[in-house]
Amino acid sequence: MKYTVKHVFDYSLAEVLLAREDRYKHLDKFPELQNVSLLEERTEGSKIFQKRKVSLAKSLPPVLQNLMKDASLIEESVFHTDTNTHDFTFTPPDGAKIVTIKGKSQYRSLGEKQCERTYDVEVKSTVFLVGALVEAAIEEIHKHSLEKDRNSILNFLKSKPA
Repeated sequence: MKYTVKHVFDYSLAEVLLAREDRYKHLDKFPELQNVSLLEERTEGSKIFQKRKVSLAKSLPPVLQNLMKDASLIEESVFHTDTNTHDFTFTPPDGAKIVTIKGKSQYRSLGEKQCERTYDVEVKSTVFLVGALVEAAIEEIHKHSLEKDRNSILNFLKSKPA
């Protein structure tokens, strides 16, 4: 199952890119991000490699509750600072058979005070008989998560913590 999500921000590309990372330094002001924990991070040239654990405990649909022993996903990603492109893969800790989310997001300027973020995503599940249900459930969760992420960037930009 493939889908695209696009968000437009009425802020410069530089402001949005800064907010994308800096809001994680102020989790007390952004409780919606507290289900994400950074496991590893390293920078090599223009690439930022990250591994994060994303808890799904509060949003795991019934079709997944019996399949996933650990109600979380592991995100492995690379953000290319030279192209503002983010390649990512999410899989459950107990196996990619249940579901794999692969995608790419791109941040680009639309002018001095506007930019966009586009996500191209593919969700795959090979679980016998219910794979399509798993894919649909994960797509819904992921789209909701991207909207929450968009809102947290906007809230960060509006509040600009010191």
